[in-house]
Amino acid sequence: MTLLLHALAALAVVLVLARPARRAAIAVGQPPVIGEIALGLLVVPLLTTAAGSGVLDTLLPTEVTSPLHTFGLAGLALYLTGIGHSARPPRDGGSLRSYGWLLSGSLLPGLLAGVLLAAWVEWRDVPGERGTAPSAALFLLLAAAFAVTAVPVLARILTDRGLVDSALGRLSLLVAVGIDALTWLILAAALAIAAGGGGQLVRAVAAIAGGALAAVLLRQLLRRPVVGSWCARRPVSAATSLGALAVAAALATERAGLTAILGAVLVGLAVPRDGDHGPRTRAVETVERWGLLLVPVFFVTTGLQVSADRPDGFSWATLALVLLLATAAKVGGGYAGARAARLPHGTAFRFGVLMNTRGLTEIAVLQAGLSAGILSPGLFLSLVLMALVTTAATGPLLSYADRRHPDRHPAPPHVGGTAP
Repeated sequence: MTLLLHALAALAVVLVLARPARRAAIAVGQPPVIGEIALGLLVVPLLTTAAGSGVLDTLLPTEVTSPLHTFGLAGLALYLTGIGHSARPPRDGGSLRSYGWLLSGSLLPGLLAGVLLAAWVEWRDVPGERGTAPSAALFLLLAAAFAVTAVPVLARILTDRGLVDSALGRLSLLVAVGIDALTWLILAAALAIAAGGGGQLVRAVAAIAGGALAAVLLRQLLRRPVVGSWCARRPVSAATSLGALAVAAALATERAGLTAILGAVLVGLAVPRDGDHGPRTRAVETVERWGLLLVPVFFVTTGLQVSADRPDGFSWATLALVLLLATAAKVGGGYAGARAARLPHGTAFRFGVLMNTRGLTEIAVLQAGLSAGILSPGLFLSLVLMALVTTAATGPLLSYADRRHPDRHPAPPHVGGTAP
């Protein structure tokens, strides 16, 4: 009971502190989510500087941070269920070929950038700059790290800027979810090589296939009129059931070696759209509001985990190369893919900027690589700084694009269309 009260008190403190952190981020022209991430990163050094290293074990022991992170993960799952429900192709067109270009431009240059960085690290052969895992694991891990786009942070930025329901917002979320599914497979392969076995990769592939099949079956069930009638009669029960399903799906995909994001988004995609005020849509909106309340806890607790690592083997030259490759791969690659999909210049640039949002999904990938011995603490720090810099650059770059190209609601790509 004491630990539970301690965890609830910590939860309340995080929620209270998240508000001024969001306001501080807005004051310096950043998305509110950047304030939440910064809060988590700063708590540990501030506490240890003010009261010594032992204060962290007293105020935030593992028995407290673990349930706190679970609260945050549940909030993330609920929030992303609503985002997954919105992440659909625009109704007025779009072809598989166009989405293929968008996905390829956002994914392949990132994979190549990761391979180039791994080759740089291997060529330099500086003691302590890389981990102890085989080279193949390093190449795969860095490829995944450079390719990933953070769905949770991207969704928050789109929400804050009112772009979730725009064509650009839906396209960006669809591509980001696809990228995450592929990069987590690559991560699973890297971890399998580091561990000397392929069981984890097999579980990851089975989880993706099983999750997709379950989403299709769930959608068929939820489309039945009797389900819609029940949602209309019992809206609270409908939202509660949907929320419990989303959290369970998120935990299931995480335990299978993938990201909790995938399970939550699949549940959101499985819920049929029944208009802006339909009973199923209202249930999803209620679940999303519950998640939006708790999702700051996820960002803060993940930031707490990151700030506890020590940067042995850090290199400024490697950091500069990381930032250059990361930005060129995502902004440039995303722009090229969007232009190949025949999106206008301004929309294509915005798309590339949004794909450069890495956030805490990137950090989760990096933590897995650090724990498996693939990354050294110094290389881990360089990549974490890259994730923060590229995410922080999203807001200013979008504002720049809005000034140069004021088409705020761009049209989606069409088959046979021409680029303006």
